[in-house]
Amino acid sequence: MPGRLATGLWVSALRRRVEAAGGFAMVIAKGDPEAGAVLLLLRDQNGEVSALSKVNAGDGKTSWQVLFDKRDDADEAIREAIEKRKQYDPDIWIVELDVADPARFIDGDMLSR
Repeated sequence: MPGRLATGLWVSALRRRVEAAGGFAMVIAKGDPEAGAVLLLLRDQNGEVSALSKVNAGDGKTSWQVLFDKRDDADEAIREAIEKRKQYDPDIWIVELDVADPARFIDGDMLSR
């Protein structure tokens, strides 16, 4: 699709932006480089993890959907949610961000709950 940024390029740019801000970004699962879905794990300063999934709004636009918010790192539901997504979509990118205010790196996309 013309005008659409390849997912692999978007993830690479995200990693660079996070690392330039003194944070850490790790690709947990590498998906389809052209059009793979994205699941972001956002780790806060307390070690809690939130997950956002990029979803198609149906009109050619995308938004971020909160899958879970501020769960303890040891919560088994986190690993179950990740595994479920990987089974459902083997081409998914899973990226963990460990940086202050990680939501600021999501290109201003709207969050939907």
